[in-house]
Amino acid sequence: MSHNGLNGTDKNVEAGQKYSTEQIEDTQYAGAPTTYGGRVKRHCARRWWIHLLIFCIIFLIIALALVYGAMPHIAQHGVNESSIEFTALQFLDPTPDSIVLTQNATLHSPSIYTPTLDPFNASLYLVTNGVFSAEPMTYIQMPSIHALHPESNDTLTQQVPISNLAILTQYATEVLSSENVTTALVGKTKLHEGALPVVTVNYNSSSTYKGLNGLQGFNVTGVKVNISVLAGEPNLQGFAYIPNPSVLTIAMGNVTLNVSTAQQGFVGTTTINDMTLYPGNNTLPMTGIVNQTALLASVNQTGFAVLEIVGQSSIYNGQHLTYYEAALKSNTLSLPMNINQVVKDSLGL
Repeated sequence: MSHNGLNGTDKNVEAGQKYSTEQIEDTQYAGAPTTYGGRVKRHCARRWWIHLLIFCIIFLIIALALVYGAMPHIAQHGVNESSIEFTALQFLDPTPDSIVLTQNATLHSPSIYTPTLDPFNASLYLVTNGVFSAEPMTYIQMPSIHALHPESNDTLTQQVPISNLAILTQYATEVLSSENVTTALVGKTKLHEGALPVVTVNYNSSSTYKGLNGLQGFNVTGVKVNISVLAGEPNLQGFAYIPNPSVLTIAMGNVTLNVSTAQQGFVGTTTINDMTLYPGNNTLPMTGIVNQTALLASVNQTGFAVLEIVGQSSIYNGQHLTYYEAALKSNTLSLPMNINQVVKDSLGL
């Protein structure tokens, strides 16, 4: 009887405690604010994990949108801001259909990123007064480029085809006659930057560099005439001085120049064999066949004759290079020559 009484008491106590707890909880929520702000606060307190999940999802969506949406624009902007400076350009082993091109270039990149561009096929355009040529003059297989900040260096050598002879001829003419020349490399490739998504970018980079400036400063030195040779044989020898203010090296083969005077017209030809113009001053041996009588008849009272020199032919490995020939024919050189001094040097006086 005593034992059952204790159990009953314990049950009553437990029931009372349970009732009190439920009453407190009910009272707590029953007394909670009924305003909108209070209900929101109570909801957040009870469902905080839902809001955290939603926040994470929204953050992830925004991050992905920035990466996949903004990354292509950022990448393209970085490519657009970069530039190429040619430190050396070599045009060697020319044929009527191709040229071996070597480019030494510095890539300037103001971006703090250091992306890598996949190899791609680039079109080389001539740019005249800001206007691109209608078609590329050749195509260049660009290697993979790793752009460093602020600059990186790259060298490329390959045989490139002449895809448009007329435009290449125009380019050769501008190189010979102009102080500056502009060309542009255009293509499309893939850009890699760390673990970021690979994006496609358009590459369009123009470069301006010095040309040959009309061969200003051209001169001939050490000229001697041999009056004892047979007709039709070279009777003149000397040296052609040709300054090259550019970074271009140009192999033109055997170059023949026509020589005329205002008084007598055509008076002969001179030839420079294996003519290759290197950056800086070039002194090249030359020979010629001149009409001595016509040359002497062109001498003025001061002992000078004004020679008009125009390129006629450019032959490499037995093949005419029409693009160089057209450029040479477009550029006339006027050279006063001291004929009295040539006669004295020829006679050993």
